[in-house]
Amino acid sequence: IEAAVGGPAATWSPGEKPAPRFRLHDAAGAPVSLAQYRGRNVIVTFIDPLCTTFCPRESAVLDDALRQLPSSQRPAVIAINVNPPIQKGATLQKEAKRFKWLPQWRWGNGTKAQLAAVWETYGIQVIPTQGDITHTEAAYLVDRNGDQRALFLWPFNANDILRTYRTLD
Repeated sequence: IEAAVGGPAATWSPGEKPAPRFRLHDAAGAPVSLAQYRGRNVIVTFIDPLCTTFCPRESAVLDDALRQLPSSQRPAVIAINVNPPIQKGATLQKEAKRFKWLPQWRWGNGTKAQLAAVWETYGIQVIPTQGDITHTEAAYLVDRNGDQRALFLWPFNANDILRTYRTLD
């Protein structure tokens, strides 16, 4: 799946911009944080579990990029929930299957206040609208040291993600 435009909206040098830290939990209730991925590259993105428009498309593009890497080189992907009322693990797991996520993906879930704090530190706008959640469609590449290295705003494509990702090491 290719988007019409691509390339990062912003990039940073190693050590220039530490990624904001967070402590949330995944669909199974296990802790999820950037700290647990120290030494591994991570993509942090923001997904509405019930979305039927942009979130599935963004997920597919990120998965297209991941599939082009050997399994051992694939980054972890943390999908921060932008729809706080959707908290049940079974619902989140079902939606992850609908999005056809690879095993590298995990939900970042929490209370509305916990999630809102993460959205704010990453500059993500979340606006509940009639029957939907409007939010900034973004993916951050975070390097092994926990530094933000690139920000992609939708629309982006797998080749641009890969090209930028390969510069992290």
